[in-house]
Amino acid sequence: MRNLIAGLLTLGLVTAACAAPDVTGVWMTEDGEGAVEIAPCGDRLCGRIVWLKSPLDAHAQPVRDENNADLTLRDRPLCGMEVMSGVAPGGDGWEGGWIYDPEAGARYSVAITPDGADAIVVTGFIGIKAFGRALHWHRAAATLQRCDAAPTLKASAGNKRS
Repeated sequence: MRNLIAGLLTLGLVTAACAAPDVTGVWMTEDGEGAVEIAPCGDRLCGRIVWLKSPLDAHAQPVRDENNADLTLRDRPLCGMEVMSGVAPGGDGWEGGWIYDPEAGARYSVAITPDGADAIVVTGFIGIKAFGRALHWHRAAATLQRCDAAPTLKASAGNKRS
């Protein structure tokens, strides 16, 4: 009986995940400064930074999580960093997880809804979704050069961050 119940619960999670719209892929942030890859993590979704417009700081070093409220995390590179996790099917898309904003150094609840074939709306909020900030992300080009795949980053005049 226990196996039957576990099987039904698993089937319910799989069915719910299949019914939710597909928001996986690589997405350019609204401001065009970064790209996040959203992918399955078990029965939920997570996201990692995979491209940065300015991947290096003024000293030609990888940009770090310098605004994090946790001082012990400020030295970690932004490229490759997990910025979304625990997002499950719900509502008219995906919700229930968290998203991290490196510029604010803060974590928020998140909801993701599709907006056509090549766009999603990512809403970060505290408490009530209606009072959150909705950002429009667009699907990144397949030719995007990922920063998390590069063995070393090289500085050039066009990619230094001030």
